[in-house]
Parts: sequence; structure tokens; C-alpha cells
Amino acid sequence: MKVFSFTFCFIQLPLFCFVVFLLWFIPWVFLLYSGILMYFPYEADGNSRYIRVTGPIVGLFSNTWAEYKDIPHTCKAALIASEDNRFYQHNGVDFESLKSSFLFNQKVGKRKRGGSTITQQLVKNAFLSRNKNYLRKSRELIGAFILDGIMLKENQLEWYFNVVEFGPKVYGLENAAQKYFKIEAKKLSPSQCISLVAIIPSPRKWNQSIVNKKPTQFFVQRYNKILSTIQKMDLLSKKEILLAQNSWFGIQRVGLETNSTRKINVNGNAVKSDESTEDVDSEDDE
Repeated sequence: MKVFSFTFCFIQLPLFCFVVFLLWFIPWVFLLYSGILMYFPYEADGNSRYIRVTGPIVGLFSNTWAEYKDIPHTCKAALIASEDNRFYQHNGVDFESLKSSFLFNQKVGKRKRGGSTITQQLVKNAFLSRNKNYLRKSRELIGAFILDGIMLKENQLEWYFNVVEFGPKVYGLENAAQKYFKIEAKKLSPSQCISLVAIIPSPRKWNQSIVNKKPTQFFVQRYNKILSTIQKMDLLSKKEILLAQNSWFGIQRVGLETNSTRKINVNGNAVKSDESTEDVDSEDDE
């Protein structure tokens, strides 16, 4: 009969147990550290392994919840084109985007591009404080991994559209649709969807184009950049794209004045402006 060796009993076996412990323990540390578990009243969905979140918790949410089926697919397409092109490919954090953002910021000498995914923004807006520091950023990254593991992409989009700010004290797509266009969110046109998504990075400043029904050059650049990305990604039909090209906020472009004295290039070509839409960081305005 073979006797266990000293090496196995006192080195290999304890090492194996330690590794198993770490693999079990570390995920729970991340869960607790991220702070997300404190904010999740949930009930298990019997038809899947995912958790169905039952309602708003910490962030400033819409008081009129828009369900996923009531959010126009043009709004979803615009959000993905604007904020997170690889939303359906990554697991909450897009390392390719983070890398390119870091290199871009190094090149321009300042932080202009954030690289945050839709999931990261959701974690930040719904569960974390507004303090800007490395602790919050680390929680955001960890939280994004966790959230993507327990929440379907469709649920993430639904939550995002009910959490995100569209102007001073205007939270959620339903409130924004009623505030700016006097309609329900499910009735938003392609141009209205793109217009709302265009102001997400800095809604308290950029919403004036919608409020005044006079798009600035900067707004036009944002709008056309999103529309161009939608076309490249083939997210909308030709009819929907044509509707978006021919109107602002659901109003025909022809005869609609702007805040600029210069002619606006509606084809998305370069236009001079005091602000640049190049790589807008959606975390700047918090």
C-alpha cells in the first residue's frame, strides 16, 4: 500500500486547498467590495439563472418606469452607437476601449475619452456615489463585471434608460419624452431618440438645443456622428435613417433655424465649433 508522501501531505494538498479557497472567496470579496449586493432586492427568475431586479434603489430614477418593450429600438440603437459599440460583445468592461482611450488621452495630454461601457455607466449612476476617485472607479469596474453576470443585456438597457439623466431633474426616458416632446417614450421618432441620446454626456448643458428647438453646431456634430455610426453598424433600416436625416427632434429640418450664424452641414462633415464632439467623455458632467 502506497503511503502519502511528505510533499503531498504538507505542501501540495494545503496549496491545493488554498487555491480552491481563493477561487471561492475572491468573488465574494468583490461582490461585497463593489457594494452592489446591498442594493439588490431581488427574486429569482424560475426560467433562468439570472436575477430579475424588481425596482429602483439608490440612484435618481425615473418615477415613471419605461419597460424594455416600450423603449423604441431606435433609442437603443442610438445609445449603442453613441456610448458602447461593443455592448453585446464584452462582459461589462471593454478593455479594448479602455486601452484606446488611455492612448488617446496620452496623445492629447488630457482626459477627454473615458472608455466606460453602458454597464459601467449604469453601475455608476444607479449604485455608486458621485465622488470622483480611484475607489469609486474600481468599484465601477468590479460592479460592471458582476452586473453583466447576473443581468441580461436587455435588462441593462432598460435600467439604463430609466436611470440616465436627460436634463436638470429629468431622469429616465419616459420623463424626458414627456418633458421635451409631450409624448410617451414608446412614440419617440428616430430623430427624437438620437437627439435625446446625443445630450447624455452633458445633459444639463446640451439639452438647450432641444428646449429651444434650435440645434447648435456642436449638437449637429453629435447628432450626425451618432447617425453615421448607426449607419456603419447597420442598426436601423434605411427608412428610419432617412427620417432621422430629414428632421431635428421630429421637426423637419427645412426652415428650422439654429443658434449658429454659419450654415450647418447636415451631412456630418467637419464644422467649426467651440466644443468638439471628438471622443466626448460621458463622465465629465456628474
